[in-house]
This record gives sequence, structure tokens and C-alpha cells, in this order.
Amino acid sequence: MNDRKSYYIEQIENYLSGNFSPEEKLRFETALKTDAGLNEYFRLYQAIDTEMRETQKYRAKETALKNTLKKLNAVYFGSGAKTVPMHGYKKWYRLSLSAAAVLILVLTAYFLFFQRTNDLPQYASRYVKNELSQLSLTMDGGRDSLQQGMAAFNDKAYARALQIFKAIYEAHPENNDALKYAGITCLVTRDYDQAIACFEELAAKKGLFSNPGVFLKAVVLLARNEGGDVQEAKLLLRRVVDENLDGSTEAARWLK
Repeated sequence: MNDRKSYYIEQIENYLSGNFSPEEKLRFETALKTDAGLNEYFRLYQAIDTEMRETQKYRAKETALKNTLKKLNAVYFGSGAKTVPMHGYKKWYRLSLSAAAVLILVLTAYFLFFQRTNDLPQYASRYVKNELSQLSLTMDGGRDSLQQGMAAFNDKAYARALQIFKAIYEAHPENNDALKYAGITCLVTRDYDQAIACFEELAAKKGLFSNPGVFLKAVVLLARNEGGDVQEAKLLLRRVVDENLDGSTEAARWLK
């Protein structure tokens, strides 16, 4: 029986890797329709492969995931599990070649890693679109420099808006709104490094009645979504909730 399972995995890997001749490929596709065991393994294999491809940006977490899978496999299925190559990735994951073992490990990996990690950047993206794409102008400040910058932002004249916000802040370092709006402009234009610099400077200011700097830095990290950005953002969101900072309502909801 184990020989049959090994044969299935070998055939699937060769098929997905493009190693089959046209005749072998045709035989494999015909077998998928008639061999229930091969079809079951093929579907499970594809499910795992799809998850890995869609989360390639989270390579920094692959080692932790790999170790988790190994430990679970050892606990539940002993040391006899066979090493199986994952198509498209030059890494190997120890998976038991029983359908139940594969299914348990796929579900475990999903809930431990993929689901929550993938949600946070989506929340941030929606927040930027719904909350930061327009700045609220006051009715009586039409000629005020800050209002002019906000109007330029709302007109999507981002370069002009950023120029105004920076000029105001350089002349008046106490104008925290100018610094915040400069950071938001950089965020919307995907100048993430400058946005982070603005929000870090804002977060460092003491004694402010309202200070969204920490929360907005977390939003930038989630929007950039590179390397360890998501994990750093999660720590910042937890701080926002624990210290009841601006954005705590959104942060608490995102972390659930």
C-alpha cells in the first residue's frame, strides 16, 4: 500500500513539474478520472501547493511553519512519515502519506499561519481606501495653507499637497496635523519609508490629546507587507489596544 502512495506522489510531482512526455501526460490525466486514490491525492497536493504559492511573500515565516508541521507529524503519525517535495519550491516538508494526515496538516497550517496573516493587510487596504482617501475640510478655512494642502490631496494632486504639508511643518513644527497629513500623502502614494518616518516622528511627540502615530505606522507596515512587516504591525496594533491609543477600536477588531 505504501508503494502505491509513493507512486501517486511521484506521478503527481512529475506531472506538475512538466516532466512527462505528451503520452505520459495523457495517461496521467486519464488515470485521474478513473483512479479515485490518485484523484484524492492530486486534489490535496494542489491545495497545499496553492496555499504555498499565494503566501510566497511570507517566506520569513516558512521555517516556523515547517517546524510546526514536522512536530505535528511526529506527534500524530510517528517517525515513519515520508518526505514529499512541494512543486515549485526547493524546500521539503515531512508529510504523512495518508489522506487523514495530509488533511490535518493542511488545516493546521492554514489556521496557524495563513488565515490571520493574510487578513491584516486586507483590513489595512480597506482602511486606507475608506478612511484616508479624502481629508475633511472645514467650512471656514478656504485660504488657510493647511486647508489648501488638504484640498490638493482631495483633488489627487499629491505632489502639491505634500509640498504644502512639508512647508507648513518646517515652518511650524508644532503643527502635528501637517506632519500627519504628510504621512498620509506618502502612504497613499506608496512612499512607505517616508510615511513611516512621518508617523514615527508623530508617535514620538508627548502630551498630545490625540496621537494616531503608532496606529498609522502599523497601517503603513501592513500596506507595504514585506519581510517582517506584518509581525511588527501586529505588535504595534497590540500596543494601540493595550494603551488605548488612537485607532484602538480598529486595532482590536483587526486582531480578533
